[in-house]
Amino acid sequence: MAAVSATIDPNLDFVSYYQDGGDPDRDCERLYQWHRTLWGRAVPGISPFELEIIYDRGYGMRLRTGAGVEYWLGSDGIIPTWSTPGWTDRFAPDLVAEVAKDAKGFNRIASTIGGYILFPRNRDGQTGQTINQSRGRHPAIADRFDLTLECIRRHYSEPAADNPLGDRLYYYADFFALFGDFDTYVRFFLLDDLITRGRDAVRSLMTGEPLTAFRVPALASDAAEYAQYRQRSISFVTARNERIRRLGL
Repeated sequence: MAAVSATIDPNLDFVSYYQDGGDPDRDCERLYQWHRTLWGRAVPGISPFELEIIYDRGYGMRLRTGAGVEYWLGSDGIIPTWSTPGWTDRFAPDLVAEVAKDAKGFNRIASTIGGYILFPRNRDGQTGQTINQSRGRHPAIADRFDLTLECIRRHYSEPAADNPLGDRLYYYADFFALFGDFDTYVRFFLLDDLITRGRDAVRSLMTGEPLTAFRVPALASDAAEYAQYRQRSISFVTARNERIRRLGL
């Protein structure tokens, strides 16, 4: 594996990796170097993790705890722009036109380091959809990270509540247990700008209000709603990038 600088530049984007069917979550060593730098840092309240970049027909990450337990992790882009034909084919013409406005700019910001996270993959003996797959395919999530984070909040704080991703989150419960509670998970992954000031609810990227329910489909329903989603998504990624910048990693 050739040496790649682990110094993080929140202004750099990974858009070029999506060309010709590529995917930085699978193909980009630099992205995984940055993941290792970010999520290998010391965070109060969490036992230190040892992170190792793995390559097997694509990049991945192995997390080893201080107790020697191993987890397989994969990068996931968390801000869908819904600008590819697979999504826009579902939309009315006015919504398609809105999605096309500044699509390149939105894609670029969504493809900076603030637009990525790590989720657990299946390790030996595990089967079924990963969280990455489940959140992309579930109609009540539609790949939205605000809704995914609300599912994670409920996994920690309201396990009996309606949760479209509940079964898959429970399947990986040992991974989420590494963080103890929802607030620590949020602090670790620098997601503070997506939760309320009281830190007890997730704010919708569509409305800005605390999420209380899941609707089907979870996609924007019209041009105005998409415009709000785009603006709030850009604001969230920009704020998260600033948190990353302040770490000085």
